[in-house]
Amino acid sequence: MHTIAITGATGFIGKHLVAELLRLGGFRIKLLTRAKNSGTNSLIESGVVVVEGDLLNLESLNGFLERDCTVINLVYLHDAGEQKNMEATNNLLHMCKSASVKRLIHCSTAAVVGRTPDNLVTENTVCQPVTEYGITKLKIETMILDTKDSFDTTILRPTAVFGIDGEPLKKLARDLITKRRLANYAKSCLFGKRRTNLVNIANVVAAIVFLIKRNENLRGETFIISDDDSENNNFVYTERLLMKALNVPDYRFPRLFVPPFFLTFLLACLGRNNINPMCNYSSNKLLGLGYQKACSFESSITEYANWYQSTIMMRQTSVL
Repeated sequence: MHTIAITGATGFIGKHLVAELLRLGGFRIKLLTRAKNSGTNSLIESGVVVVEGDLLNLESLNGFLERDCTVINLVYLHDAGEQKNMEATNNLLHMCKSASVKRLIHCSTAAVVGRTPDNLVTENTVCQPVTEYGITKLKIETMILDTKDSFDTTILRPTAVFGIDGEPLKKLARDLITKRRLANYAKSCLFGKRRTNLVNIANVVAAIVFLIKRNENLRGETFIISDDDSENNNFVYTERLLMKALNVPDYRFPRLFVPPFFLTFLLACLGRNNINPMCNYSSNKLLGLGYQKACSFESSITEYANWYQSTIMMRQTSVL
């Protein structure tokens, strides 16, 4: 039975990935956690091996990795800064070499691309990140790819990952319910058909599983995963579906057209990473290998809206 060793398994992507691997069966799953809790205890009951350790403490990682296992790295230390994140990555790579692992799949982010004038982003697009997060993530990618001759490595770059229990779209849904209609209308006019670059968590997990199962050497390849192949992956479409599910009536007046350059200027002033409203991230490279998505963008937005209505809104109502 092939062993999958996961770092960052208690995060949003990690929880969904572990659940899918358990559903599929046929894998021995090992997780690294700094401290066991009720969540990890329930996983232990499901047959998952939980190892206590810290990526910033090299000695604590002993026993986590095994020869010929596949390592999934989902860790990013958000409050630790660049130096600590680089140290954690270096420790993981050291352990991968020592254990002679089969493959390391590193989950990065499309934010490493940064600001680009191109309307279509591919894996060959020159990266120009402007945020600390994007810059650090790109440095981590470089560090990992430098080890591709020691063991098989690959980089996965998801765009904005959304889904059940995820943070993306929560603010939009909450604003539609609680904010003044005029403010929401103005925002809808401003953003219009701006690309939202969303990707459903199920499609990200499916991409990771696809890379786990692939027999051919991935040789340091980088892959983008996004739902931008859907023309509906834009602000207005997403907003309308959420409004329908949340029983929020559409605006009385048609949305006014605001030229994209105005939004570009505003996003640049706010220091945003991606300031091109029409930017699309292509998953064609991954799709070309035979990867198949788990769900469509349209169905996943509807599923999310229904979940938000039945779970988050009910939770807020019970508090009141």
